[in-house]
Amino acid sequence: MSRGAQIAIVVLLLAVVAMGALLISRQQGVPGGRLLVYAPCGLQGPVQAAVTAYRQKHPDTPLEVVYDNANVLVRRVVKQGERPDVFISPGELEISQVAKQGLLDDRSVRDFGTLDMVLIAPAKNTTVTRVEDLIGPKVKAVALGDPKFNSVGHYGEQVMRARKIWDAVQPKLILREFPLEAFNLVAQGQAEAGLAYLTCPLDTAPEKASKSSVRIVEKISRDSYGPIRLQLGMLNTSKQQEAARAFVDFMASSEGQQVTGKNGVLPLGAAK
Repeated sequence: MSRGAQIAIVVLLLAVVAMGALLISRQQGVPGGRLLVYAPCGLQGPVQAAVTAYRQKHPDTPLEVVYDNANVLVRRVVKQGERPDVFISPGELEISQVAKQGLLDDRSVRDFGTLDMVLIAPAKNTTVTRVEDLIGPKVKAVALGDPKFNSVGHYGEQVMRARKIWDAVQPKLILREFPLEAFNLVAQGQAEAGLAYLTCPLDTAPEKASKSSVRIVEKISRDSYGPIRLQLGMLNTSKQQEAARAFVDFMASSEGQQVTGKNGVLPLGAAK
């Protein structure tokens, strides 16, 4: 082999090594790496608005958002081994399930807004006027997100316990893993009532639920359930820690809350 050919091979090998080093460095979080965010589809409107605002301030940060049911996102992280940089939760339940597995940087967790709980009924159903009516004879079925899996059900259970009807309503409960499924049972008249967030998904993901299909029966007093804290945090496996913290801080900032507040999320002060 000629010396020129040997030099050419060495140059080619060096180029391959350099390319591999570049790919590894990007995966480890140097500028240019992708910031991956997992967010609940029920909050797609406000989250997407915040992402758009963030991109305008940080045009050099590639940011990808994956939307899915919050409890599905939990499974994808906890059981399937997927590793986003940031996890957004529609309450404290889902994000705590990630934290219990030791996957979350607890110091990074921030609140970025809150929501109200309401009692809903099918639009044309006038028999339900308050939460206590759920144990009456005219109500045969009550739809609720499963408290074991999602925050809506978690807070819904708190409401019924506070109003002292939880035990009596058990035979009527139709629990669904996904809150939207429970909402649709009410919207389609398969349940006489249900408990849900006031603006989620009606305002935060309007393409998933129609306001004309349900009636807001009662906006439930906040003393009937613990503060609903919409939260987000960085996974401790993130290779983009600086960018992840910056995004978390933006969502929790007054600017971020102003953006999400225009899309159905209440500011943090309302949770107190």
